[in-house]
Amino acid sequence: MKLIYRNTIALIAMVALALGFTACEADKEFDHPNNLISSMRISSANASDGGMAGVITEYNAKGEVVSGSDLTPASVKGGYGKIEFILSTDLYGIVDPERCYLTASLTFDEIVRPGLSGLKNITNRDAEGVAQGIEITVTSGTGDVRRYQIIGYYEGEYKIDPDEF
Repeated sequence: MKLIYRNTIALIAMVALALGFTACEADKEFDHPNNLISSMRISSANASDGGMAGVITEYNAKGEVVSGSDLTPASVKGGYGKIEFILSTDLYGIVDPERCYLTASLTFDEIVRPGLSGLKNITNRDAEGVAQGIEITVTSGTGDVRRYQIIGYYEGEYKIDPDEF
């Protein structure tokens, strides 16, 4: 009886392992090539201000701005995106780009790295105090990766140029 019991347990374990190592793939019709951020908002640490939308500029592989109906994942493949939050000086003490929350509008199976959860410092100032921003990547369901630079600063402060990204 013990032998039957042990063999049954071993058989169940082998079947479970075999099922666990079986690879399953999504059907190609469900792979999404989109790796674009359609909108992003910044809000204060207390998040009671409702947030403010950033200005998104998309660049193709040649560094040219792509917008409007021409903007598709294919038309900007190999390029990058820039998201700017140019804060009015009236917002001092209300929205702080060195301690803020970010939310992004994405579609389907996009993955953002590093994640957007938690407080962020989107100024990321260098030794001279010039805002450099932060960089994230957005990966589509088909594996295409797009880089975004997110930068926030108050009007009149120094910032980097898109060519330096």
